[in-house]
Amino acid sequence: MKYTQLLPFMDREELNKIAQEIINGELKGVKLDRLFPFLGRESLNEIVDQLIEKKDVETLRHVIPFISRQKVLDIYHAAEKGEIPDFDASSCIPFLDSDKIKEIFRELVKNAKEDLDDADEDQ
Repeated sequence: MKYTQLLPFMDREELNKIAQEIINGELKGVKLDRLFPFLGRESLNEIVDQLIEKKDVETLRHVIPFISRQKVLDIYHAAEKGEIPDFDASSCIPFLDSDKIKEIFRELVKNAKEDLDDADEDQ
């Protein structure tokens, strides 16, 4: 039997404890992303904050489908600010609502125009 077969039958409190042990390096041989479908939203939000702090790019990529749009936006903003090196912020886009995508589009266009204007002034 594999440990993943037991996850659906474990309570959230125990799963959260296991997740923290994995994050803290106390438990080896268990992949954190295997717990995501079984953790509550509040636990996942806390985990995302810890993963951003640890700059755990790979695990952040795996958690995105399981978290709220607001948390996805938090990851996006952290990546855009350079707080998560090597994280492709565009991987968050499919998980954001259309209003946020429009807002990001407008922001990118505005920044591109400003960069273009600055380049013109330098010449």
